[in-house]
Amino acid sequence: MELKPGETDLFYIYMELVSSFSKIEGFNGWMIAKAEFKIEKAQCFINKTSIDKAAISREFLKHRKNYSVISACTTYKNLEYTVIMHIIKPYVISNKNRDIVNKADNVPETGSPGFKYLFTLKYTIEDIKRFTEFTGDNNPVHQTVTPVVPGFLMFGDITRKELYKYITVNSQVKFIICFRNPVFADEILEVYMEAGTGKIIAVQADGYKGIRKKTYYKWEVEII
Repeated sequence: MELKPGETDLFYIYMELVSSFSKIEGFNGWMIAKAEFKIEKAQCFINKTSIDKAAISREFLKHRKNYSVISACTTYKNLEYTVIMHIIKPYVISNKNRDIVNKADNVPETGSPGFKYLFTLKYTIEDIKRFTEFTGDNNPVHQTVTPVVPGFLMFGDITRKELYKYITVNSQVKFIICFRNPVFADEILEVYMEAGTGKIIAVQADGYKGIRKKTYYKWEVEII
């Protein structure tokens, strides 16, 4: 995995926070509806030079029958890093539902007015396996014949490829990703930035004809 200069610490912190969620039991089969990655100045001056896994604090912000919100937080080099995940207990995803989700209009051109193409993403079963083994994520939705791509795997890639440039030494920034439709192994995504809003959105490759319709979105990221 190639990291850009200056982002090694950021990605390591992100992965440690995400991995800490695997220690929470009782959510197998649940899926991420939304996630937040927040960076703020620490309230107390702490100039750590390494991440203390024991110092990662987790907290239930909401805990209901079919919906929960859980945060993981740590402090490093005088900055506080927080990942918040909103998870839901979904309906069973069948092959029929997957075909409906993946249906999109095919058109020969590339690009769309008001949207700037950024890059393309694709995740293999091996990519998913490596990520889930590293983070300890044993959710069965990531272990089927055609597994769902972990939301935090995609969020991490977007942070490495695009969002890191918004982070400075005195950062106070929050990234919010909303997952609209599941992404499956070997599905090709095209990632765009919306002019004016700066939102980053992903659609199925060649599905940009419906880029203005959120029903076509796989996910969208807002930068605050």
